[in-house]
Amino acid sequence: MSTDSLNLLTHHHQLENAVLMNESIPREVKNLLAGIATFFNVHNQCAFPNRQQLSKRTGYCPNHITTLIKKAKELGLLISTPQFIQIDGESAPRQIANKYEFVLEKFGLFYSKAQAMLNRNLRKQKKENQTQQANINSRVEHVEQLLRESHTTSSPGSYQPEWEDYSPPE
Repeated sequence: MSTDSLNLLTHHHQLENAVLMNESIPREVKNLLAGIATFFNVHNQCAFPNRQQLSKRTGYCPNHITTLIKKAKELGLLISTPQFIQIDGESAPRQIANKYEFVLEKFGLFYSKAQAMLNRNLRKQKKENQTQQANINSRVEHVEQLLRESHTTSSPGSYQPEWEDYSPPE
């Protein structure tokens, strides 16, 4: 699938919405994926919730979470990789959580770090330009106000440009 028909993922709420709007996903798996999406880090393209956190978020028991993750993997919607940490005094590393990565194409999304940075810089530049334009507008308004005040202080009928008084030297 080309990126022309996909939407750029800029915030995890877009992923949650795409998951919930997809009607082909079974309800329980959809609920699980929406729960994982709330932990999703767009810049790292993954989430690290443990089963207890997912259980609290979705309302399913931790054992059922494991079954739902397996279903999501079988449907090709999710990639799950176990994460291990070595603890002092133990011979083998201990699994702490899984790393969850969404197959974004299945949800009509894609992520490009370069495109995301470009969009962020354009938004920042636009905001700076708007601020600069507001400053310019306030200066112009101030000058116009000074001009209006100078015209209203002199009576309208007595206004005579300086050059009309001018007579050349003899």
